[in-house]
Amino acid sequence: MNRIVITGGPGFGKSSIIRELEERKYFVFHEISREILENQKQADGSIVPWKDHHAFNEAVFKGRLEQFHAAGNSARLYFYDRGLPDSLAYLLADEKDVPPHFMEEARLCSYYHKIFYTPPWTDIYQQDEERWEDFGYAEKIHEYIMRFYGGLGYQLIEIPKADIASRVDFILTELEKDFTDYLHPRP
Repeated sequence: MNRIVITGGPGFGKSSIIRELEERKYFVFHEISREILENQKQADGSIVPWKDHHAFNEAVFKGRLEQFHAAGNSARLYFYDRGLPDSLAYLLADEKDVPPHFMEEARLCSYYHKIFYTPPWTDIYQQDEERWEDFGYAEKIHEYIMRFYGGLGYQLIEIPKADIASRVDFILTELEKDFTDYLHPRP
């Protein structure tokens, strides 16, 4: 599988890693929930977790599913700021029911067997308009994410707490073992 997931609790550095990979000319998919929240804010919409939790989660899941399929059968590497299992973990952390189709798609849509995660890190954590969770709740979400990916049989690889360039270098070094011919960024 050429779909590489970067995951972890909110505010632990995933998006910064994705931006660095993009700057290095790798193909990336950004966090879809931020895009939805921004669009809803601009449109004064109601598809936000504090107004319509169900509609928001459906929109996020649908967006992640579209991102998954956008890679097609290409041999290139694609990096994802979260994968489908993240949606399920968020619902469980929020003590919400998981729609059966979420579970089915999460099992059918396979990513690379190693899932890279950013550990909880208070030094970099910041709340903002889209990241409303406090650090304790972010840790709770992180725990559910780890349990869910682990339960699906993925190998969890912790990304060291370091500067962004070093974190990306760590991921690329780990991937060299399986993707030597594919680690060349796009032109």
